Amino acid sequence: MVDKNLVGCCGIYCGACFGYRGTISQKATELREVLNSERFGRRIVTALPWIGDYSEFSKVLSHLKSLKCAGCGAGGGNPWCSIRRCCQKRGFTSCAECSEFPCKKLDWITKRYDQWNLRNLERIREVGIERWLREQEEKVKEGFTTGDVIKGIKPPKKPPKK
Repeated sequence: MVDKNLVGCCGIYCGACFGYRGTISQKATELREVLNSERFGRRIVTALPWIGDYSEFSKVLSHLKSLKCAGCGAGGGNPWCSIRRCCQKRGFTSCAECSEFPCKKLDWITKRYDQWNLRNLERIREVGIERWLREQEEKVKEGFTTGDVIKGIKPPKKPPKK
């Protein structure tokens, strides 16, 4: 059973995002727990000035802990996203359903994701949402993340498949 909440209106697959998967949030939570168990805080940091401002670090860690998202279809993501608002207004799950696809509203996200979202929307039109979701789910199981396609982020080298 596929989760249609993971279809980003713009064509991204929310299931490949760290916000949905909770990977960063989980590790930030674990780091906070380790730091607390080691009593690592302001007193220790003052003895280690090369660490920097602990209160700023602590704020960043708190923000990282809160990086959680349910997916666009479940109300996650940017609530002010003009793409999502447009789809909701028209009753669409994604821009793939729109006769005006592709439109200017997609420009910023298309640039950010180096056209991955457009290829996804075209694939949704070709095979349907359910099959596309299964394909995306399989890619994530193989290690794919949105960081692999965000322009300007160099993905780490992945070991060859066995």
